[in-house]
Amino acid sequence: MSSTPAPRSQAGTSGVAFLLQLERRLRLLQDTGEILSLSAQLLGQRLGAQQVACFDIDQTLQCSTLQHAWSDGLAPGAAGEYFLGDYAARLADALAAGQALAVSDVASDPRTATPAALATFARLGIRAFLNIPIAKEGRLGALFVVHSRAARLWHADEIELAVQVSERVWSTILRAQAESRLRALSASMEMQVAERTREFGRTWNVSPDLLGVLNLDGYFEHSNPAWQATLGWSVEEIRTTRFLELVHPDDLPRTHAAWEAANQGQPALRFENRYRHKLGGWHWLSWVAVPEGEKVYCSARDITVEKKLEADLAARNSERERLWRSAQDLMVAIDADGCFAAVNPASAAILGWLPEEMLGRSLFDFVLPEDAAATRLALAHVTQEAMPSFENRYRHREGGHRWLSWVAAPEGDLVFATGRHVTLEKEAQSTLRSMQESLRHSEMALLQSQKLEALGKLTGGVAHDFNNVLQIISGNLQLLQMTLDDDPLAAKRIASASDAVERGAKLSAQLLAFARRQPLKPLVTDLAQLLRSTEELLRRATGESIETRLLLADDCWRALVDPHQLENVILNLAINARDAMDGQGQLTIELGNSVLDSDYAARHADVAPGDYVQLTVSDTGTGIPADLLDKIFEPFFTTKKEGEGTGLGLSMAYGFLRQSGGHLTVDSVPGHGSTFRIYLPRSLEAETELPLQLSGPVLGGKETILVVEDDVQVQTTVVDMLRGLGYGVLRASDGESALAIVGSGVPIDLLFTDVVMPGKVASTELARQARLLLPHLAVLFTSGYTQDAIMQGGRLEPGVELLSKPYRREDLARRIRHLLANGRHVTALHQYRAQLAPQPLTPALPGARTGVRPGMRTSCWWKTMRMRAP
Repeated sequence: MSSTPAPRSQAGTSGVAFLLQLERRLRLLQDTGEILSLSAQLLGQRLGAQQVACFDIDQTLQCSTLQHAWSDGLAPGAAGEYFLGDYAARLADALAAGQALAVSDVASDPRTATPAALATFARLGIRAFLNIPIAKEGRLGALFVVHSRAARLWHADEIELAVQVSERVWSTILRAQAESRLRALSASMEMQVAERTREFGRTWNVSPDLLGVLNLDGYFEHSNPAWQATLGWSVEEIRTTRFLELVHPDDLPRTHAAWEAANQGQPALRFENRYRHKLGGWHWLSWVAVPEGEKVYCSARDITVEKKLEADLAARNSERERLWRSAQDLMVAIDADGCFAAVNPASAAILGWLPEEMLGRSLFDFVLPEDAAATRLALAHVTQEAMPSFENRYRHREGGHRWLSWVAAPEGDLVFATGRHVTLEKEAQSTLRSMQESLRHSEMALLQSQKLEALGKLTGGVAHDFNNVLQIISGNLQLLQMTLDDDPLAAKRIASASDAVERGAKLSAQLLAFARRQPLKPLVTDLAQLLRSTEELLRRATGESIETRLLLADDCWRALVDPHQLENVILNLAINARDAMDGQGQLTIELGNSVLDSDYAARHADVAPGDYVQLTVSDTGTGIPADLLDKIFEPFFTTKKEGEGTGLGLSMAYGFLRQSGGHLTVDSVPGHGSTFRIYLPRSLEAETELPLQLSGPVLGGKETILVVEDDVQVQTTVVDMLRGLGYGVLRASDGESALAIVGSGVPIDLLFTDVVMPGKVASTELARQARLLLPHLAVLFTSGYTQDAIMQGGRLEPGVELLSKPYRREDLARRIRHLLANGRHVTALHQYRAQLAPQPLTPALPGARTGVRPGMRTSCWWKTMRMRAP
């Protein structure tokens, strides 16, 4: 490679001095551009070059960019980018390897003699150059270039000087950059420290936590304002007070332990204690303490509120636990599978199961199968929202079940439920419903009873007036018959009228039976024997086509009842059954013993618990519709065709049995028949023999009879009948008049009085006062409507004699003779006893008469009394 000899540079031995001078001048510079510009200028002038430049090399080693350049003013500008690929490959490889390149003549050097390179060199006015590579972080990063306009031979010392300059320049740049970064870092750190200091100051002052620096003597050398805000102590007070003096006595042990641990070098401590407030009271503090050297840096947070909340929560939890354990209600938690996750001890008391025996088991292991479906629906509902109330039954361990009333609500994955034991309430409700039902039946029965009672009073009053009318007709017919014995036609008509009176009397008797006003003659009766004696009569009454069966239990109890009236009731029920069966069917009469308890009595009005004789009459007839069952005992109610019944049979039976202390019930199924049940109270007395019926000829007498009757026509008829029998008759229309007659001294053998009397003196009072005046006076009552005055328990009081209207002349005559005969017997007995006893001497009074007591005023009594002498 040829080159034009260049003037020798000033490198060589003086190069060291140049380098030292360069370093001194570069040391004063910090800017990279200034360093490069000064270095390029000094090196170019030293080497006599026309241009010195510095290029940056990219990471691909393919492109260089001019960063800084110096020229002598004659070289064209070299700014721009240059591609190393424009040169020979070995030139680029040498630079990449960090080798300095010296080209004396670009035109003749094969490494640069490419058209592209020569064009670039020509444009830049470069004929020779030095390329000094600079490594950055282990790779080619920059290129230091020295250009010459003329070809020249580069000496070794010149190349070495260029290398030394490039190295010093690069190291200076690195130093300057490092110092620049250091200064920037220092400035940044100073700013951060200042900011941190300001932040720390702000944090120290505004922090709500208590901050402090504790020395080894136990004093806070520094404390923030939060101490005073929290505890009321000033910074100075905290600094001069040993911290243990402010700690609660109960917390001193654990505070001492934490202090010792800090002194032994434990890196960080956490503990809690209570500090005294300046104004009194204590605050809970949560501490974090970090020992460092001879100091302990502390931070405390006021947790007084949290501690109170914890205490309240603990108290509530404790209370809930006590409630859970002591509650009488069953409390449970149920998971999503329907299994018990928690059960309180009440399970043992309510169900007999211990909590641990129920835990983990499905609730359907305990729910009654009948309630399982409803319980599943309730459980599905309560998983979505609270359920106000639900009831089901749980099995008890010892058998049976218990009713539970639940309230439940979901929370998380569980359902919490409380079950109240309501078995007793359920039983009480059932009992109450039963009682209400019984009360309803009783009220209905009472209403029916009151209705029948009202009807009874009405029919009794009607019967009273009716019997008086019948008595007038009957008496006059009998008197008329005595005068017309020789007239057959008249006798026939009188007999027909008498039959009508008899039918009317029976009708009236039925009305009185329903009204419970008929006089009864109850006897202790063996009902089994009574039924046997009437069996043939029943069969004749029902007919051969009706199968009549008697089912009589052994050892049937006796009953106190009027046997003749009971026979009528049984016969009436049998005839009704025959009509209901239309002549074909089965009639069954059963007799047995029955004990009616209080429950039965509660369902039936006017029924007392006790022992009863039960007589049941059943048929297989058409039955009675349900809507008619409440009406069949009403008088004149009948389902028979017109003319076939009076409608008084069942009402008479009802009244008679009520009057006898019993009662009558009926059950009926339309199309299948009816069953009537008669209940009569049991009697423990011996059976009573039937009394002998009065018979014999009709006899009269000469005795005196006082007739008391308010109905004038009845009175007249009776007086005529008695006079026809030969008796002397006195008459009165009320009790006051009758007492005046008795008190007058007139001899009277028998008092014949109506029961129902007007005025202030009742018939019973009349009889009582009359017997006080005339102790041996016989008394015979008569009535068409018997009142309670002479009745006791549905029967005549002991010693009371009654002749019911209408009565026949023969019955009146026989009853009077019977009473007078008994009276004479009693009188004779008294006289005989009196003769046996010593008698005091009593002088006879002037004017005394038999039958008139001494001192009695008798004059003119016939002028004021309605009476007639015999």
